Amino acid sequence: MKKKLIILSEQKSFIKKSSSAPQVDGQERAFLKCGNGDVDIRYKNIVLKNLNRVNRKLHLPLICDGFTKKKYENAVFIFISVNLNYLEDNLYLLKELKRHGNEIALYNYDCWEPEFEDWRKVIDEIGPEYLFFAYKLTNEYYRSLGYNSYWAPLSADYEVFNDRKLPKTRMFMQMGRFNDEMHRNILSYLKNHDLEDNRENYAYRRNRDETLFPDYDELVNEINRTKYFVCVPKYYENFKRTGNVNDIICRYFEAMICKTMVIGKKPATWDELFPYEGMITFKEDGSDFDEKIDYYEKNPDKYQELVDKNYDFILKNHSWGNRLETIMKAINGEE
Repeated sequence: MKKKLIILSEQKSFIKKSSSAPQVDGQERAFLKCGNGDVDIRYKNIVLKNLNRVNRKLHLPLICDGFTKKKYENAVFIFISVNLNYLEDNLYLLKELKRHGNEIALYNYDCWEPEFEDWRKVIDEIGPEYLFFAYKLTNEYYRSLGYNSYWAPLSADYEVFNDRKLPKTRMFMQMGRFNDEMHRNILSYLKNHDLEDNRENYAYRRNRDETLFPDYDELVNEINRTKYFVCVPKYYENFKRTGNVNDIICRYFEAMICKTMVIGKKPATWDELFPYEGMITFKEDGSDFDEKIDYYEKNPDKYQELVDKNYDFILKNHSWGNRLETIMKAINGEE
């Protein structure tokens, strides 16, 4: 009999302004939608969560939700952990589920190389039957140690991020901390083409505390209005944080599903995930930047051809439904 997947969710107890909450929310909704009745969900009790915040400070025992106190036959509980803090905050629930004989799976986002051992200690305390990692190098590390782990790359919420068929009125956009190399190349391009450095031509964070487009609906509209969206793996920006983990992140998929061209640097796994040139990359000195952008500016049909190809390819191969398929095969011994 096929095993059921039960999501252990804290989305209803999240403060929605948390930057990671919408990503996890979209992933959970997609799993439920694509699960064809084989995926269910249990939500953490927000009252108990707030009580446990007090209990933690007072070093008192944590209170577990009622659903954790029984065994679920032919089912696997999965918890989606964006970082180690998420996992540590839910350790008591996962251990309680495990104590009552339930099988546990973890889907882990940002498990960076310098933190491998810290993650390992928490994982060992839980004792999950299945591990799924968003990053290939992380998965290879744990698999080499004998863990039952699988690579299930990130995706994006294709219900929120989508092609809204808006006119492409802006040239460039960079989200969050911008890449200095790409920033210089873009400013040089604007100058060489007599274009002003303003938000209409190039949207980027002008100061450290600025949130470029805080509203998600506005963000999707602005990506749709942009021709070239900069994506650079965190590896290039903060190697001290990531170590050698260099993988694809949600932003690549969010741009492509909006039919916007991705420019920047390929993650190490790009060619494995995309067996064609699906983004624009440049020489390290940026000497070919203007030439490559101008090619697509002069050939809008080529631009449209590539963004359409990316759109179709990720819908077919890189949705959360595809990742769920990997997970379901693994927990049912088909992987």
